Amino acid sequence: MSDVPTTPTNYSGTAKTLHWIAALFMCVMLVFGWGLEDMPLDEKVQTLIIHSSLGISVLLLMLARVLWRRGHPAPELPDAMPDWQARASKASHFALYFFAITQPIWGIGQSLFAKYDVSPFGLGSLSQGYDPTLNQIFHVLHGLNAFILSALVILHIVAALYHHFIQKDTVLKRMLPFSKV
Repeated sequence: MSDVPTTPTNYSGTAKTLHWIAALFMCVMLVFGWGLEDMPLDEKVQTLIIHSSLGISVLLLMLARVLWRRGHPAPELPDAMPDWQARASKASHFALYFFAITQPIWGIGQSLFAKYDVSPFGLGSLSQGYDPTLNQIFHVLHGLNAFILSALVILHIVAALYHHFIQKDTVLKRMLPFSKV
């Protein structure tokens, strides 16, 4: 994948790489995050170390995507796309970025005030001491955000598949690895 600047029809190799790594990490975290509540505490803490490490990775990847996007705008949408779809695309992408960035922030907040100690990447404790009220606030925000983010990810996937198989346009192809439009 080359780092050729974004053309009007294709994403750069860097944009594609950041997209697919963040997508993989987010899907893994959303799928496995749902089962954390029911785990025994020792298993939960070990799983949370991995979960929090991936969460911080997602945060860093999403911030990198925002910075990259500032200098490398997205390719133009197909001319035949109705105006309402173009507006919906821009709004849903903004929402995906927003909720993908806030999700690990709420998770970090939850870890700061949890009963147990979480050490992302084994680099040290996040704990600021157990505070049940703050822990619960961040827990609710993290859970609610996960539902919204899951819905946005599903919408994103369905829209990409719709464009590829129904509209037969280049919307999906321009983000596929090794694909040129």
